[in-house]
Amino acid sequence: MRTLYGGFDKVVATKVDFKNFKRDLNRYIAEYDADMVIKRLRRKKEFMPNFSMEYLTTADGVFRALFWADGDSKRNFNIFGDVVSFDATYRRNKYNMMFVPFTGVDNHYRNVTLGAAIIGDETAETYSWLLNAFWQAFGRAPPVIVTDQDPAMRKAIQDTWPESRHRLCMWHIMEKLTTKVGANLCNSTDFKKRLCDIVWTDALLPEQFETEWGVILADFDLVNHEWLQSIYQIRDTWIPAYYRDQHMSGLMRTSSRSESENHFFGQFCNTNCTLVEFLGHFDSAIEAQRHEHRKNDHDTRHTNPQIFAKEFVLEQHEDDREDNFVNISVKDFSQTCTTFFQVMMRQLDMTVSCSCNRQFPERYIMRRWTREAVPNSAPGAILGISESDDRYQQVNGVVREITRSAESLINRMKSNREIAIIQSAKKKKGRECSNCKRRGHNIRTCTYPAREKADDSSESDEAALEGDDEEELEDATGEGDDEEELEDEE
Repeated sequence: MRTLYGGFDKVVATKVDFKNFKRDLNRYIAEYDADMVIKRLRRKKEFMPNFSMEYLTTADGVFRALFWADGDSKRNFNIFGDVVSFDATYRRNKYNMMFVPFTGVDNHYRNVTLGAAIIGDETAETYSWLLNAFWQAFGRAPPVIVTDQDPAMRKAIQDTWPESRHRLCMWHIMEKLTTKVGANLCNSTDFKKRLCDIVWTDALLPEQFETEWGVILADFDLVNHEWLQSIYQIRDTWIPAYYRDQHMSGLMRTSSRSESENHFFGQFCNTNCTLVEFLGHFDSAIEAQRHEHRKNDHDTRHTNPQIFAKEFVLEQHEDDREDNFVNISVKDFSQTCTTFFQVMMRQLDMTVSCSCNRQFPERYIMRRWTREAVPNSAPGAILGISESDDRYQQVNGVVREITRSAESLINRMKSNREIAIIQSAKKKKGRECSNCKRRGHNIRTCTYPAREKADDSSESDEAALEGDDEEELEDATGEGDDEEELEDEE
């Protein structure tokens, strides 16, 4: 109000008046809070292309759950939805409801929000409804979903997304290790280190992991330990060795992405805000996140990556050929793993495959990691063109080219001050010394003999010195010819 009216003295209300107004407003909102949110999202669904929203109420009409996603979220899911983290925040709002973000990883390895929900409880029934709403909005489930060990969530995923690979958060499991096996064993021996070495790496094959696990437990007489047996039984749900064949599964191995998202959104709202306030704060947070993504896209387009090198050892044998493929054994010395990876390469068309499932030839570089993974906007969607329409890609392609050209042009543009500095430097570099007629210095700093016999009179020397001094002064102050050029530019 101070900004609107031009000063505190012009606002004819006190701080108490504003507090009372907000109190009365929240009282009004509290009665119609859920209604107002639903109506607002319905209007978005009506006027925004590709916007989805679903809500759930009890038999008595009490608000129970809400899910929503816009067109940008769906576009991001199509590109970055290979692995998704899903976790309910433990910060509840004034109605004891929880915020649930669906989180992915973008091409800058930053969090990207793929959808959002508010739920009133953590039952399998509510989670099943939510996952169904997600599937209806996006048309498919993510290949890999990462959660904690919540049994209700596990049941909902099994029932609703049977095609998804459910991965448990490694950190939540390993965090219990010291408590379950004892602090003395973990702190006074190398048990914990040895176990972590085989748990957190994806360089081991499943058979190698099982062998190493058995050796470690036998060495410390823990073969019959009940908790270790229980987490070993579900090893295929959390140990990286069992996800080696799963595309992009290494992106997320814990639910820390969701926890980071919860913290990010927590900065924009508090536990006492209404649903209407929360939705406004959420929109602000999403706008900030997407602005940061566009900034990162711009920076990567106009900067060069750092080059790094690693030391490898290669072993190749002439007889290791199979169907025109050459078999090469590779080991990375920067890793503690002793495993040699097997690389099969066919030089004819540079077809390459490796037992580590990490390839770098261009054909294997996914678009999701490129600078052009996501255009700065989705003009096709904004114009109401369906993604299945050929014009959608054509419009987006044209806008991408215009955006790229505009960014390149802006980066090359120079301000008047930059132009003046460059011109001044050129003039100074090209000026002749009045003594030796060489360039790059003046008579005061000259160390060369005079090329032409100069008048020995003090008057001529003073004139030469004064001329050079005036030129130097012009350079320092930006006056003289540069000032005239600046005026012309303006």
